[in-house]
Amino acid sequence: MNWTAWANWLSAGCAFTAAALWLCSVHVKVWADHQTGPRPDNMVIWKNGRMYDVTGTAEAQSRWSAYAAIAAAAAAILQGFALLRG
Repeated sequence: MNWTAWANWLSAGCAFTAAALWLCSVHVKVWADHQTGPRPDNMVIWKNGRMYDVTGTAEAQSRWSAYAAIAAAAAAILQGFALLRG
């Protein structure tokens, strides 16, 4: 298998990884079960009978989205090299 084919396969793998990471970012939730009330450094609401940390959830979703963006960038770079070399 030549370099272009390898780059295409790696690009596809990175793209699927990015998609999976973005799906994870959608579903992540941070519960504040042991917190008794709001603090100045976060926002907490009641959701489904539990304390839900909105700030912590946004931070966690941002982190997962950043991982996905790195994987998507790797896919784009590999695809670009494959097109240039092909």
